[in-house]
Amino acid sequence: MRGMKKCQKSEIFEHFRNHRFQKRAQTEIIGVIIIVIILLVAGVFMLKLRLSKTAANTDSYTDPKLAQSFLNALMKTKTEKNINVYDIIKDCYGNKNDLCGSTTTGDCCDYAYETMRNALEATLGEWSRSYRLTVRKGDEKRIKDIPENSKCNQYSEKEQPGIYYILPPPAIIVTLEICKN
Repeated sequence: MRGMKKCQKSEIFEHFRNHRFQKRAQTEIIGVIIIVIILLVAGVFMLKLRLSKTAANTDSYTDPKLAQSFLNALMKTKTEKNINVYDIIKDCYGNKNDLCGSTTTGDCCDYAYETMRNALEATLGEWSRSYRLTVRKGDEKRIKDIPENSKCNQYSEKEQPGIYYILPPPAIIVTLEICKN
């Protein structure tokens, strides 16, 4: 009987010892799961923060250069008559009318206006950006502002304007202003 008690004691001891290790293992697994959840939440938070900073930085970087880049491209654009917009404006203010194939300067100026207006509406207009394009030679203004009744006026907050000079002096100055929405 004495041997049996010893065997029972060792079985009971073994049972408690295994039970204690199982509880410790379960506790460790729960701890690991909690750490993984905390790491996932922190990772999602950091990713969201990084993406929002990137979007804000991209907007402030591209907007100041948008007007000048667009204006440079517009001046080099060829029309359906295979003439650069730059040359049409120069012809409009030069009283030559060679390129537009008409007898009046007004036809060439109207053609320049329509060409630039279509390009602006197809891009900045589609992007819902307010803008104003002006063409002047000193105090002389032969091409109407685009758009004529713009929300983008002298009092509006604007990005850095694009300015393009058409020489010889006195220079024709083409200015594109893009307003902050």
